[in-house]
Amino acid sequence: METARELATPWPRAIVTSGGPTRQDSVARGLEHVGDATRVVVHDAARPFIDAGLIGRVIGALDDHDGALPAQPVEETLKVVDGDRVVETIDRTRLWRAQTPQAFVTTALRRAHERSADASATDDAQLIELAGGRVAVVKGDRRNVKITFDEDFELAEAMLRTE
Repeated sequence: METARELATPWPRAIVTSGGPTRQDSVARGLEHVGDATRVVVHDAARPFIDAGLIGRVIGALDDHDGALPAQPVEETLKVVDGDRVVETIDRTRLWRAQTPQAFVTTALRRAHERSADASATDDAQLIELAGGRVAVVKGDRRNVKITFDEDFELAEAMLRTE
C-alpha cells in the first residue's frame, strides 16, 4: 500500500486505503474517508495508463448526472456460444466497454452503496443505475487498458517502452 501512496503524491487530495474482499467493498471503504467532498473519483489500479484529461472529462460530466464513466464502443463481433457452437450474434451498435476512472456525486454514490449492499455490481456506475440514478458516458481512451491477464503485462511493458 505504501507504493500506492507514493504513486498518488501528485494528487494531494487522493486517498489510498486498504481494499475489501470485493471491488464493491473496497469502494465502500474508500467512501468512509472522503468526508464532505461533493464529488469522488473511483479508479482501478488495474488501469495504470490514465491521464488528467480523462479524469477531467468524467468529473466535468457530473454537472447533469449522478455519475460518469469513460467508455469505448465495442468493435469486435460478439457471439453467444453454447459449448463449442455459436448460437447467436449480438448487435453491438449500442454496446460500449466501460473503463475507469468513474466519477460520482458523493451523496449519490453513498446512497447507491447503501441501497445495493447485497448487489454484485461489476462497477459503481451499475450501482448508480440500480438506484435509479443517471450515468453519463464520455469518450474513453484506447490506451486506458486493463491489466488482467499475463499477456496484458506484455502489452503494458510495450506501451511503456514507446512513451
